This record gives sequence, C-alpha cells and structure tokens, in this order.
Amino acid sequence: MRTSLLLTLLLAAAASTIQAQATDWCSPSPAVQAALDQLPIQSPAETEWEFRQKDRAAIQELLARFPGDLFVQRKYIQNEISFLWMYRRTDKDKVIEEYKTQHERNPDDPKLAYLYGITLVGRQSAEAIKVYNAALSKSPGFPWPHFGLAGIYGSPVFQNNDEKLSHVKAFLTACPEALDGYEQLTSVDDKSMLTAYASKLRVLLQARTDQDGIGAYTTLWAIEFKAHALPEYDALRKQVAEDLKRIRALNLENKRQWYTTLEEGYKLANNQKESDWALEERQRRLPYPWEQAAMSKWNRDHKRPQMDEAADKKRAYYAELLKQTDLWLKERPRMPGIWDSRLTAMEYLEDTPAADVVATADEYYKLVTGDAGPDGPSFYDYFTIARVLTRKHLQPEKVVELATKGLTKVKEESADPLYDTYATKENLQEFTFYRSLDPVTGSGYQADGYIQLKQAEKARITLSRMEDELQASKGLAGDKAEFKKEYTIRLASWWALMARAAELEGHDQDAMAYYEDALLSRLDAQQTPETGVKDEVAENARRLWTKLGGTNDGWQLWYGRRADSLATVAGLTWEDANQPLPAFDITDIKGKTWTLASLKGKVTFLNFWASW
Repeated sequence: MRTSLLLTLLLAAAASTIQAQATDWCSPSPAVQAALDQLPIQSPAETEWEFRQKDRAAIQELLARFPGDLFVQRKYIQNEISFLWMYRRTDKDKVIEEYKTQHERNPDDPKLAYLYGITLVGRQSAEAIKVYNAALSKSPGFPWPHFGLAGIYGSPVFQNNDEKLSHVKAFLTACPEALDGYEQLTSVDDKSMLTAYASKLRVLLQARTDQDGIGAYTTLWAIEFKAHALPEYDALRKQVAEDLKRIRALNLENKRQWYTTLEEGYKLANNQKESDWALEERQRRLPYPWEQAAMSKWNRDHKRPQMDEAADKKRAYYAELLKQTDLWLKERPRMPGIWDSRLTAMEYLEDTPAADVVATADEYYKLVTGDAGPDGPSFYDYFTIARVLTRKHLQPEKVVELATKGLTKVKEESADPLYDTYATKENLQEFTFYRSLDPVTGSGYQADGYIQLKQAEKARITLSRMEDELQASKGLAGDKAEFKKEYTIRLASWWALMARAAELEGHDQDAMAYYEDALLSRLDAQQTPETGVKDEVAENARRLWTKLGGTNDGWQLWYGRRADSLATVAGLTWEDANQPLPAFDITDIKGKTWTLASLKGKVTFLNFWASW
C-alpha cells in the first residue's frame, strides 16, 4: 500500500514538473517579455544601418542579461539571419555554425536542437527536419520542434498537410496559450479543426490587452473566416465590428500592432474610412523605415502610369511626383525611397536641368552607400542611378563606375540561393532566369558609358561579355513565352549598342545591319516604344538609313508599317500555365460548394486573386 501511494505521489510530482516545464517552454517569462517589448524601433531619423547596429547591441545586452533563454536566443537568431541576409551575406553561415557547434556539444538538449533548426530553415530545410525529429524522439515533451516542423510542412516544397496538422495539434496541445501556434492555422483548410481552435483563441484573446494579444486578432479573424462559408460572412463582420469596439477603447496609440489590427479589422467590417484612418495614424506616429505617411497616401491616390499611357498624362504625373518629393524630403531627408522616387521623376521629365539630375543622383548614392554598412549598396542601387544617368546622357564615367560596382555585387549576390522551402521547380526556374538578366543589364550600362566616352575597344570587350551573358539567359528561357520575350528585349538592346559601337568605329554599313537587328528583335518581342520617351534606337537607325542613301518610302515599307501595326495590337496575351491545379473546396455566395472533382471534364474559367 505504502509503495503504491509513494509511486502515485512521485508520478503526480513528475506530471506537475512536466506541466511547469511546458509552461516555461511555451512563452517568455514576464521579465523576458518586458525586455523584448523594449527592443528599439527604428526612428525616422535613423538609416537602416544605424538602426541595425543599435538593434544588435540591444540584443547582445539581452543575451547577457538572460543567458540561455530560449526566446531571447530565438530573437537573436531571427535578427541575425535577417541582418546577414540583407548585408553581410558572406558571414551568414557563421550563425548556422555557431548553433551547430552548440548542438553537437549538447546533442540531447532539445532547446539547442530547436535553435539550430531555426538557422537551417530556408537554407538547409531538409536537415532542419532531421534535427527537429531527432529532438522529438529524445525529448517528446519539448513542443517547439513541432512548431518548426509545422512551418516547414506548410511550405510549397515540403508541403504535407497531414504532417502539418499533426504538428500544429501537438504544439497547441502542449502550448494552448502560445499565439505563435495559432498563426500556423491560417494556412490550414480543415474547417472542423479551424472552428475548434478559433473558439479557443477567441476566449484567450478576450482576456488579453497586451500588444501581442491585440495583434493576434488578425490571426483569429483569418481563422474564423476560413472556417465559415461565404453566406456566413455578414455575421462574422458584425462580430469583428464588436471586437473593434473593445480594441479601439484600449487606446494603445504607441503600439504598431494596435493600428495594424484596427486597419485590418475595419477593412473586414467594410469600413474603409476607419481602416484608412488607422493606416494613416500609424504611418504618422509609428512609420516603418521604408514609408512616409504623405508619400504613402499620395501613391495610393495616384496610380503610376503604364508604359503605353498618353505622354501628357505621364508628364503631369511625374511633374507632380517631383513636387511632392520636395515636401517629403523636408520630413524624411534620409529616406532612400524618396530619393529613388525623385530620381525616377526626373528620368521622365525632359526639361529637368542636368545639374539637378546629377545632384539628386549624388545625394541618393551617398545615402545608400552610408546606409548599406561595410558591404556597400546592392546592385539595384548602383543600376538605378546608372539607368537614369544613361538615359539622360550624363556623366558616362560615373555610369561605368556604377555599372562596374553593380556587376561585382551581382556576382556576390548570385551566390545566395532561393529560400529552399519555396524552391519549387517553377519558382526556381523563374528565380534563375531573372537573376541571369542582372549581369546583362549591368553590362549594357557599362557598354553605353564606354560608347559615350568614345572608348570603342572597351565597349567591344564589354559587348562581347554581354553576348555570352545573353546566351546564358537564352538557354534558361527555354520555351516559356514570358522568358523568351524578356530575353528578346535584352537582345534588342544589345544589337542597338553594337550598332552605336560600330558607328563609333566608322563602320556605318555594319551599324545599319545591327540597327535592323535591334528593331526586328523589338518587333519579335512585341515591344513598342514607351510613350513620352524619345525612341533613340529608331531615330538613330533612321538617321543612319538616310545617311546611307535610304529613302523615306523605303523606311516606311521596311519598318514603319510593321511598327504602326504593332502599336495597334492589344497588349494582353495568354500563356498556358501547364501546372496541375491543387484540390480545392470553395463555397459560392449562394452556399453551393465547388470542388476540383466536380469540374472535371468541363470547360471552366477560374479567376484567381489574393487579398494582398
């Protein structure tokens, strides 16, 4: 009897200990949560690099204050991986190696296994699965590997709905109050499961007034709408409206989550006016580093013109944009996005003084260089400035310098693989093809600069390299119509540069042949000249045509009629997707359920859209 009683007491004590550990594992301690909530937020006066340095210092201080804490270390890894992804790409493996070493020294520690797994996801996700499963086999009561596996199995490459559901359930069973787990449900389609967990989450959130709890309402609403059919949405919208009354009354005006939750909630409740208010208030009080309230509002109210829109409409848009940047820069003089917009506006305005374009390009360059840290700007920044200076025929020596630096960055950044949980065959093909066009673009700017500098030999060397780069892109394009068009557009640019280089060397007949190839390639790609922008290729070709004795009638017969015919063709084209449609279960506004199986053998038009 005594032995039985003792055993019962020991088992009860063990169960109590396991429950206490699970509680500790599921969420940060109050002290840690408070410290995490106090991490710095980037101010409008700070550049991205300045903020990153401050943020890293704050995380290091937390690591010293809370050594070994799961949630502090997870935050450290997430910040470092993000930081290294943006800046010191060559050093990102150091984070993986740091936690790999710790894990190998303590292979039975489930916490270190989970943290090591985080560093692997997106880069070596298959290995992360092995690490997480091994941790669960050794410590089945530790919940976080379930969370990591649920995320991986919900991704396109590793998609496995049964595994995802299993791990989500296991995590939420161990940690029913952990908001992280409920976020995983937003990509689940099991309506009975969604309904059950939505009820639990609603009860949980009604007792919370903290920023994370308020932010989780967007997760709750997403789950509830997924769990119900379309005819039930009106009732859900009324429920959201009631939630908003409670949330609005909290007046958490110094928390971004409060504003973003209100913005999303009012949108769901069909109250666009209040949704806009929440967005504008957040952007005014707590803007993200890449946004400025007045700029965001102006961009929402003014749609950027398409390439084929009327020239006068384009001029009016970019003239107004240029005026607006004057106002925005008074508030945010160190925001790269505003300088980018200003430079783009000048690119499309022919009457902008050259000195103003150069001054803007210089300021943008100084800002992105100082903002990028020790590794310098990305190739995009170099190429953006080079593009505008090239189009304006300004500072060719600067264009060559920018293109050369940009090409170096392209080579460095091309070593970064696609995030492997999204590296499907189609995504990888698209990623690889478009990345192959980056060196083509940079070589084009470099060659243009050499031609303007009348350095024919250097231009020829660059154009020879550009030809090799084009051949690589052509091989990656395959039979995909979109890729073939993009390749052909770049090919047309190469022929035009070849023509200018030939003229520079005095080979007019060769140049005319190259101009013909450039124009014919444009026609093959169905590329019409952009409205409101000088068509230099056609003008140069016609000038040389005339110089060589060509007549106006001959030009019209050879090129003019075909160009005019193309200009009248509608721009919409269709391309076969050639991808299997996944199974679906959709309810229409009348309550009828449609599935893939019910449409088999029928001609069906499907219009896909997404809320973002």
